Amino acid sequence: MYKLFIVDDEQLVVETLSTMIDWNASGVRIAGTANNGKQALERILESDPDVILTDIRMPGMSGLELIRALKEKGCQAECIIVSGYSEFEYAKEAIELEAVDYLIKPAELEEVSRTVLRAIERLERKRDPAGNRPELRIAKALDRAVFTDLIVHAKRPSFDRVPYERYGQFAAIVIGSPAALWLERMKSSGVTDALLGFLANQGIEVELLYEQQKIILLCMAAMEESESLSEILMAAAAAFSDDGSPASDNLALSFGIGPVVSGIMDAHRSFLAADQACQMGLFFGVPVTDGNAWPEIARASERWLSEWSERIESFTRYEQKPFEELLECWTEWGRRRWMAPVFLKKTGIQWVNRLLDLVERDYGIKIGSVIEDRSLLIEGLLEAPDWASLQKQCHDCAQGVQFFLNVTKTSLKEKVVQEIKTYLESHYHENIQLDQLAERFDLNASYVSHLYSKSTGQTILEYVTLLRIQQAKRMLRESSFKISKISQNVGYDNQRYFCQVFKKHVGVSPGQYREDHMIKIEESCSS
Repeated sequence: MYKLFIVDDEQLVVETLSTMIDWNASGVRIAGTANNGKQALERILESDPDVILTDIRMPGMSGLELIRALKEKGCQAECIIVSGYSEFEYAKEAIELEAVDYLIKPAELEEVSRTVLRAIERLERKRDPAGNRPELRIAKALDRAVFTDLIVHAKRPSFDRVPYERYGQFAAIVIGSPAALWLERMKSSGVTDALLGFLANQGIEVELLYEQQKIILLCMAAMEESESLSEILMAAAAAFSDDGSPASDNLALSFGIGPVVSGIMDAHRSFLAADQACQMGLFFGVPVTDGNAWPEIARASERWLSEWSERIESFTRYEQKPFEELLECWTEWGRRRWMAPVFLKKTGIQWVNRLLDLVERDYGIKIGSVIEDRSLLIEGLLEAPDWASLQKQCHDCAQGVQFFLNVTKTSLKEKVVQEIKTYLESHYHENIQLDQLAERFDLNASYVSHLYSKSTGQTILEYVTLLRIQQAKRMLRESSFKISKISQNVGYDNQRYFCQVFKKHVGVSPGQYREDHMIKIEESCSS
């Protein structure tokens, strides 16, 4: 039996590769596993496996560094790389290290099994120089990396284009799903194979890629009719996206179909439209979305965003009805499914921010009194996975604002006014600044002044002055403090100004008030 060693920093991957493939049927047994490069180096040298299956990016030592270190120590094992990264440079280095293949995660289990068997065949051909031709080394893996760079990343790598010149039509399909573990379920249920078989029966060649939890199909056909490929792809998507069909394994799949292009070097344009279409499908819950409509959707979204921004800025005060009408208008655009999700989120965020800004200003409150954290709310809108979630968050915000204003604002005002009065009664002798008072009660200064005067019929300054005069009168009656001392005690550093204010409110000077009051006390005592 041949010995296989598996290295990956994700234990779930190690367990899946170890247990989900019938290695015994292929004459292979697991010689060991490891979760990092350094650990693997030691164990591989001890177990001496025939084939090594390793990830690239791992803590301590990468998979490529592991292979290089093993070769330096004389290890003759055939190496296979399984990585979540499809960069061309990785594949190129893998070739230099004579790796058997370079598989992109999530790799089909059957593909992993076939690659291990191919590594074993290579071992058996070691004695035959003809069996070790450099041009056979991971040619398919290099193609996969090239395709990823070309289609997904819009790079222009060098590769042999001759095999693709016989195809006159190229189009991309991007498949996604909100379901948990949907890629694994598609693989295990055979949906992917069934889809590829359907396309093959129509004379369509397919390159299959996995990227960012999506399936990417580059479909190539040599057909005379320009619309033939699009029609076939739309039919395939409709058949395999149906939730109720046995083939779909009850998965909610979203297919984005890209426009047909005439050359392999233009395939990225088809992928980009297909990817955007798939994102729209996932966001709105649509099984099949035609990427040919994407340019117009993008233009319409830009126009709507511009018009929306102008309407939002036109509001200068908060009034419930206009904001409710605006929210309904926004909701209607979402129902029509004719706006790119990113633009719909931007307009929703603009609505929320304008609403909260005006409520905060018009009612003189810190918005934290209405919602817990504005930044978390905005983050939630940005990360909304679908239209229903985005819509609910905006409506919840509107309802929260209305509840606060309609149910609590009256009692809140009464409470705030009473708290201000209590504070002033204890601090009237201090130099009270309106902005500091507002900050203390988490309100803005203009609102504090307006609220207090409207609720009590007097300004804050008038009430502070009243408190000071009352306390000065008491001290003039009940103490022998000099007037200068009394002036300082009640909050006036300038005695002359204190005397002016006192006379204005009492009608006599502080000295006269004390003299008159002392006479009255003496008269009362003598009688």
